[in-house]
Amino acid sequence: MKEESQYIDMTTEERRVRDIGSFFYLWFLLTLAAYAFGAYSIYQLIIQNDAVVDWVQEQFASASALLGDYLWWGLGAAGALFLVGIIFAYLQVWLMSYIGAELINTVVFGIPLVLTGAGIASFFLFEEVWIGIVLIVPAVFLLVIALLVSKRVVLGAKIFEMSNEAVNDEKSSLTPVFFFAIMSLFTFLLGFAAAVFTGANISDWVAGWGGKQWLEYLVFFILIYVYLAIHYTFLHFSDAINICIFKRWNNYKDSSLKIAIREVWKVKGSIVLFGMFIAFFDAIIKTIQFFANRKFYKGWKKNKAVSVTLKVLKIIFFIFILILKGLFKILKFLNYYTLTLIVVEKQGFIRSVARSADLSLDSAADIIIGKTGVNIAKGLFSLLTLGFFSTGGFFLGYYWLADQLSIPDTVFFWNISYKVGFSIVVALVFFLFGYLPTAAILRPISTAYKTILFFHIADPFRGHPGRRTRISPDIQKNIDGIQSEVMETYDKEERPVWQKPEEAQA
Repeated sequence: MKEESQYIDMTTEERRVRDIGSFFYLWFLLTLAAYAFGAYSIYQLIIQNDAVVDWVQEQFASASALLGDYLWWGLGAAGALFLVGIIFAYLQVWLMSYIGAELINTVVFGIPLVLTGAGIASFFLFEEVWIGIVLIVPAVFLLVIALLVSKRVVLGAKIFEMSNEAVNDEKSSLTPVFFFAIMSLFTFLLGFAAAVFTGANISDWVAGWGGKQWLEYLVFFILIYVYLAIHYTFLHFSDAINICIFKRWNNYKDSSLKIAIREVWKVKGSIVLFGMFIAFFDAIIKTIQFFANRKFYKGWKKNKAVSVTLKVLKIIFFIFILILKGLFKILKFLNYYTLTLIVVEKQGFIRSVARSADLSLDSAADIIIGKTGVNIAKGLFSLLTLGFFSTGGFFLGYYWLADQLSIPDTVFFWNISYKVGFSIVVALVFFLFGYLPTAAILRPISTAYKTILFFHIADPFRGHPGRRTRISPDIQKNIDGIQSEVMETYDKEERPVWQKPEEAQA
């Protein structure tokens, strides 16, 4: 009865949806307009740059003539490589679902120990004492931090392993990621064309409106903001669908893409607002970079004094941009749970942003551990992909493809023959098609970690423990082992506990 009442409370709460769906339709119309302008920009760039178009056609024709009958074989091989890359990536995820925790613990605790050992050994191997000091000081610092949060590291590693298990079980989570990848590429191409076309004509357009420079800044900011808003909204829709998939995997062991899309549709307006919110700050940074760079390069060669001054200003500008990007990362960190809250609690964009800041500050160490785990997995996957695909591609290109295409073995640059250069290109192509599926799968792992962390750690200790209905034995064991020690660091007194709406309590 208790589990049944918790389920009723949860479903009652989820029926109370705070969302303004009209924002989605406005965003959809904006997307159509932006894509139309991007297509128009491509058309104008083509008809205004005949020489570039002719050069591209010549290169394509020469490549087609060189490959001949092997062109279609190459396209087929590229598709086969992509499928093999997906299979290989899933094999890696399957492996991480068993040894992911051990790998993270080994890296987090092992690297400082190895550096410390290397520093001590350097005292006996080298006369320079500073070599050992340079190795030992940061190693000891990292080791102290790792020991202070050791319980959380162990727990975070287990949740990361569970995240790989979730992705391995719910292979449909890759579908939204591939959809986002396609739309992201499409948006980038149209947005890049629109930016180039606007950058080439913006001075003439603004001159017709009075020549005010601030209008030039405003037009370009709006252009960048619109395409970034489209990009981030597609990204958040992709992640939101996967959050629904992993939520149901975690709670009921019953999930599907169809159910996830239906749930996400209930909060489509809040997801659009979140995408436009993040895009606004990113657009500010990119607009400043564009106009500052353009001004620097226009006045670069006036005279020596101006050149030196501009170099100094360039350095200052670079530091300023780094600060802005750092603040942007902090903003995204504070909104770590915003999308999860929008999907799970359905309390709207503003309430989700405020609650995410509380949860993110409480579980900062766990978030960092999760990001560390994904980075470790990314490094491991990249290394395995590099070894498997690139090595195979190089030997295939050198011992078979080069002979089939009659690539000569004569030297052309830095004692590198045409045959070796061709084999390196083949290896890079193999790596690219092998790495793309790996990179795509990494995003569902990160989303799964965020979702599972929310249900098992962040949310239960912020006033809503009844939402979690399923947990694996190894995670439960780790939670029980650290509850008395670790959970004291989740300070619930300084920030208010989230309360269910009165309608849901009734």
